[in-house]
Amino acid sequence: MTTTMSLNLMRRTRRKIRSSGTSRFVYLSTAQHASTLTAPCCHSESEDLSHGAVLKGMVEQGAGTRHPQEGDLVYIHISVTAPSGQLLHSTRVEEGGSGVPMALLLGRGVRAPRGWELGLQDMVCQQRCQLTIKPEYGYKHKDCHMKPPKGVSIDETMRVDIKLLEIYSKDDVRVVGANEDIYKTIKQRSESWESPREPYEVEVSCSARVPAPSGRHGESTPYFVAPSLKFTMGSGTAPSGLEEALSSMTQGEKSVFSCPTQYVKGSSLLPDPTHQPDRVELDLHLLRFAQVRDMTGNGEVMKRRIKEGTGQFPMDCPMADSRLQIHYRGHVVDTGQEFVNTRGGDSTAQPLEFDSGMGILPEAIDMTVRLMTPGEISLITSTSQYAYDGRPDRPPGVPEGAKVEWEVELINFQKQPDWERAEPLAKIQHAGELKDQGNIAFKAGRLKAARSKYTKALRLAERIFDIETEEQAEAASVVKTACLVNLANCAQREQQFGEALEWCNKALRESHNHAKALYRRAMAFSALGEFDKAQEDFIKWKKVDTSAAADADAQIAKLKLQQKAANAKQKQQFRNFFDRT
Repeated sequence: MTTTMSLNLMRRTRRKIRSSGTSRFVYLSTAQHASTLTAPCCHSESEDLSHGAVLKGMVEQGAGTRHPQEGDLVYIHISVTAPSGQLLHSTRVEEGGSGVPMALLLGRGVRAPRGWELGLQDMVCQQRCQLTIKPEYGYKHKDCHMKPPKGVSIDETMRVDIKLLEIYSKDDVRVVGANEDIYKTIKQRSESWESPREPYEVEVSCSARVPAPSGRHGESTPYFVAPSLKFTMGSGTAPSGLEEALSSMTQGEKSVFSCPTQYVKGSSLLPDPTHQPDRVELDLHLLRFAQVRDMTGNGEVMKRRIKEGTGQFPMDCPMADSRLQIHYRGHVVDTGQEFVNTRGGDSTAQPLEFDSGMGILPEAIDMTVRLMTPGEISLITSTSQYAYDGRPDRPPGVPEGAKVEWEVELINFQKQPDWERAEPLAKIQHAGELKDQGNIAFKAGRLKAARSKYTKALRLAERIFDIETEEQAEAASVVKTACLVNLANCAQREQQFGEALEWCNKALRESHNHAKALYRRAMAFSALGEFDKAQEDFIKWKKVDTSAAADADAQIAKLKLQQKAANAKQKQQFRNFFDRT
């Protein structure tokens, strides 16, 4: 019954086209598309069109003067028939279709057959046309990523009865999602810049509906409405389509998303649509979200923002080592026992002032406060590894292995200049300051912080490319050598003697007879059992620094005892081997 009715409709359509002097089938050509979606992509397309690759005839006049442009979102009704006249696919109710129009993003996203794009580009809303499209401009076209409906052969000429329903401007339209098949239309922009992502906590107003037959957003009755939905991104609570849509929004924004139905199904948060259209519309208003960051990538340190600060991320964050002012209070997660509160009982105490990167506070606080803006308050949850395990300042009431949570407020910080763009002398001076901070951390036993400071000082000193005087060159070299020797000292403290040897070699390439570098290298050789090389460096050391002669001689004497013991041990090992054989 459906097929017969469709055939009659097609016959009436063809009669109308034949009987109208202005509505006849025409070849699409370059001249017709002077102000269209896109000019023919190459000379061969122009030739193809002139030889009838796409034929077009108007069935019904439209309204208005606006034509679709590349990047516009359009809604259309279509009917696809075979050359024999058999109806293969339709979106129209009267032809057995669902009545739900098709959404296309012209020239982008999941591209439609090229013949459709060419046919649409000089149409106006409510205009209806008939296209005859050869296979190479149908689903076989190289840019077409749309799958043909069931029963439609990609190798046959197809006839498409197409009606343009609605156009949404490319200025307000975006492609969203990894597959580029979610189409976003912005209704209300926001002043914010940040978008939520896993594992942020979001609150959104949501309505879901099947697209209206007219193609106009918001015109159909929603099958789901929720003034407030709260969930955690990436938790599996929300469907993937909703999460991909939200990840493109900013706080306060309102947008409509045309989304493939399979992306919003199977969720406990949203019901499935009552019937199964190809796409649904999500009308979303992102009310607010809490920034949640996994600082370590494995959940050991989590930062959850509970109050926004002032300024913009990351420009107004103390990402570089800085002098900070903060208030914080902390409690043990398992027991709830509070162990620190810098505000005091009456909340009048001055904030704590400290230099980040020095290891003064637990690593979890030091790493997360760098991503805060002034006035921001965040909850920081940390395992014992990044909290107080191994620290001499572990507070009473915090047992070894305890997971803790702090509430941290960044009051203010001293913003650092862009040292990469500073004058050479300023760079050298700052590199020296970083090196001195490393020395303080080293003496306090905070080797990780010391390494970090020495590394940053070394990196800055090595990137001074515009040195102006010999004095500046010498000063930069002194800082570099000191940092290299100090890094060797850190490695030796951690019994990383091979690494210590590498740092010493770099220092001696920078300063050939550096006394401390020779001493550190000799100690590294000794620890590695290379006694001859160690002795050579001790001899060089006392020649360079005559005040170290007694210490060098003592070390050489110690070396001889170590070598004698090593030789005896080796002989015993050989004797045991031959006794066994």
